[in-house]
Amino acid sequence: MYWAQPDNLPTSGIREILDIALQMSGAIRLETGEPNFPPDPAVIDAFYEAARGGHNRYTSSWGILPLREALADKIRTVNHVIRSPEEILVTPGGSPGLFLAFLGTLGAGDQVLVPNPGWPDYLGGIRALHLDPIFYPLPAPQFWPDLSVLQELVTPRTRAIVVNFPGNPAGSIPPRTVIEALVEFAHTHDLWIISDEVYDQIVYTDTVLSPAQLAPERTISVYSFSKTYAMTGWRLGYVALPWPYSESLNRIAMGLWSSVAEPLQYAGLTALKTGAQGITTRLEHYRRRRDLALNLLNSYQIPCHRPDGAFYLLVDISRTGMRSRDFALQLLQQEKVAVAPGSAFGSMTDHYVRISLASSEEDLTQGLTILAQVLQNPISLAPRR
Repeated sequence: MYWAQPDNLPTSGIREILDIALQMSGAIRLETGEPNFPPDPAVIDAFYEAARGGHNRYTSSWGILPLREALADKIRTVNHVIRSPEEILVTPGGSPGLFLAFLGTLGAGDQVLVPNPGWPDYLGGIRALHLDPIFYPLPAPQFWPDLSVLQELVTPRTRAIVVNFPGNPAGSIPPRTVIEALVEFAHTHDLWIISDEVYDQIVYTDTVLSPAQLAPERTISVYSFSKTYAMTGWRLGYVALPWPYSESLNRIAMGLWSSVAEPLQYAGLTALKTGAQGITTRLEHYRRRRDLALNLLNSYQIPCHRPDGAFYLLVDISRTGMRSRDFALQLLQQEKVAVAPGSAFGSMTDHYVRISLASSEEDLTQGLTILAQVLQNPISLAPRR
């Protein structure tokens, strides 16, 4: 029997650690980017009220109009980009939004520039669609793209570039000059910019400059309620792009998911209307956790990267001489501390592990103390016979 699934679909290095940690009693969980906060009560109430009020039917594949109007207002006030409701599609999470962007802009054999380090799940959609990922480096210590290297990677088959600011795993936010250069690069080579902006409101410095502010005609911005509103399991996101390309993506969405669950869309609408204070409160927690983690690691003289956004921290483990996957597995098995191996995000971060600041302060303090003590005495993590 013929099986058409590509045999090169990547497995997640984060999930490998997660799956082991879930089976381990007492593990300290610092590997997954999932807020430890519940959604705002008003959001939960809105879901139930919508369902009980009869909002349980198919909607337009675009999403309900009140939600898209509210999203247009959010994109205007937060991201400083003008998009009409007809240029916004509601999606069942940010990941399907990215898949939709890949599917709508690229064809089999086309090349797409992908950041290294970058979120590993980009590759699932890219390779499932028989696209060719070309990795461009985000070198330390800033983790900003090197435009001179990008120029060398472009070929006649290159059709798009993926950007992610604030970035996962580094939380990097390049200055305006870098974003302007990226946009000019995309214009020169006639590339779509697929901009992953799921952390757009988790920022510790100045507001992030979206590429869509500079090149709205060639930017597809992908957003999510998961991180901003602590709604990871709800699976609600949205995509914003220029007309008439939004209509084309909507036709694809019809055949992929028909429409997003109606009560969920009303919950998202309530999150947009009432969730500002919750965003501010959670951001204060993330900032405090970031500073706690930096101070703790600095007290042990452990090198790490200071993030400007998102809720992750890269910790340098090069002193161990171990690959990050081996280190993460040993740390979990011997010390019951789960961290994400840097290799899950690309070759540029194989001497790092990623810590999630979405974990509780108690877990961060305890887990990072163990991690720091292990890094001060790396021989303690040598495989036991």
